[in-house]
Amino acid sequence: MTTNPPIGLARPVRGVKVHSRQTLGACAPTYGRVELDFEPLPAGVDSSIAFACTASPERAPEYEESLAVGVMRELAATDAEDPEARRDAPGKARARVIVRAMSWHWVDTCEMVFVRLGALAVREALCCVAEDREPHLVETRVRLSS
Repeated sequence: MTTNPPIGLARPVRGVKVHSRQTLGACAPTYGRVELDFEPLPAGVDSSIAFACTASPERAPEYEESLAVGVMRELAATDAEDPEARRDAPGKARARVIVRAMSWHWVDTCEMVFVRLGALAVREALCCVAEDREPHLVETRVRLSS
């Protein structure tokens, strides 16, 4: 297997919004919202994530960590939760990621929701660069089981 060299973003992608809707009547916690900015990095600089927001309803370090895990796994093309998701990827992507907004619910959110939202946000940012477009709102309902 050949390892492809890391790639960077060709341009900044700002305002990537990903929302996982609450599943009404279900026991699975599926709610979460994030808004992220992606900025290109100079050669030799590793990807990073910074939180420039206050989470709603309040700060939640466990969800911040989960979001960071999802973002970094996807940038590194090592998403252990969905290995097929990066099958055709040309290589790793590198970016500085800034979290602008984050929302969760006391009952209807869990860590895995934010891992998946982070991965979806990276995919949307890379699609924006590849298709030379602005971000679209990504609305989904995160599945917690396979």
